[in-house]
Amino acid sequence: MPNAKLENLLNLALSATEAEMQKSHVLNTGYSPVSKTWELIVKYHGPLERLESEVIHIEPLINGYAIATVREDFIDAFADLDEVEFVEKPKRLYFE
Repeated sequence: MPNAKLENLLNLALSATEAEMQKSHVLNTGYSPVSKTWELIVKYHGPLERLESEVIHIEPLINGYAIATVREDFIDAFADLDEVEFVEKPKRLYFE
């Protein structure tokens, strides 16, 4: 069942096959297939720095936001933390 704290597009990307990920420029944004990690945008409250480990790296921003690099198999556990309010994947920007 998809995690309610995860953006719908991130839930879709996490359930996609490897072939679907490689074909899509939208689903694979923020994903590193070599290390099997995701760079995620996190809305949070309280201290997230205590979560720093081999599988999670936190880069605090401002106003309760951070960039978290999380190993794919730890995303659900990360999102379930009380401090985490919402998690989304980065978006690819295009110029016209």
